[in-house]
Amino acid sequence: MTDLISFYEFIYDRQNVWHNRFVLNRPAPWTDDAILRDFRFCNVYRELDGGTLAITRHITGSDIAPVDKLLNIIAYRIFNRRDTFERTFNGLLHADSFDFAHYESRLDALDGPLFSNAYLIASHPVHPEYRPHDKHVQVLFMLRDLIPDLPKILDRLGTSDGATGLKIIEQNIPFAGPFLAGQILLDCTYSRDAKGVADIVPYTSNDFLVVGPGAHWGLEILFGSKLSPDAANARCRELHAAQEIEFERLRQLTGKDWDDVRWKNPDYPGGRYLSLHDIQNSLCEYRKYTRLTSGAKAKRRYYKPSN
Repeated sequence: MTDLISFYEFIYDRQNVWHNRFVLNRPAPWTDDAILRDFRFCNVYRELDGGTLAITRHITGSDIAPVDKLLNIIAYRIFNRRDTFERTFNGLLHADSFDFAHYESRLDALDGPLFSNAYLIASHPVHPEYRPHDKHVQVLFMLRDLIPDLPKILDRLGTSDGATGLKIIEQNIPFAGPFLAGQILLDCTYSRDAKGVADIVPYTSNDFLVVGPGAHWGLEILFGSKLSPDAANARCRELHAAQEIEFERLRQLTGKDWDDVRWKNPDYPGGRYLSLHDIQNSLCEYRKYTRLTSGAKAKRRYYKPSN
């Protein structure tokens, strides 16, 4: 039988870095684990990552129209870079004042990469007659052309379940394959109006699942065998359901108590434990962690000691 404790211990140790840094306000380094100390890992909770915080500040507790929220979510997740989004769109797009030429000029003027390399998006031209090889221009075309359809998409999302919502996003938003559709839909679950009421979708991140390539790889490492997409989905759900038992076993074996470090946000859909998506996300980071402990290389450092 596969021993799952290494996965839950990784989750604890990574969350403990966040807890030491942001709750206890301790100086760096926030861990004795050399891998977690020296290399960058996403937060255990997606909502705490900088990229998610950058977009949710526009869509949570706000009186911005849902159509503008959805437009910004789509644009942000396609570029997936805070600096690109904020420097190009001044932090927020509006459907009724979308200025293609202005945004084209601003994107052309930016130095450095415009897109994140966290995941790949399709690069086929939307309008091949004009700058077909410039992906940022084609993305602008896609956003401009999508705006008239956003009210209809919103109506459908508002009456869907999670699985249907994924299909709506993937079928109606060019460039959005299954994984990116899941990222867009996750952001939609955070959206709240000024009264705190969900205003894009009526469900949470526990109600749908997209197992990305990194998470699939992490599952195969953890369970020691190749998995079909359906089997990976089932295994991810098993890990989600086993948290209470496994975190208690971790506490008994190591003294590491999940309740000491978890994010104590009463609105978090996972309650005491991680949501289904955050289990998926943690599997991707677990895969990276196990590879680094085996001597693999990574490009980006999380923290570098000053001495």
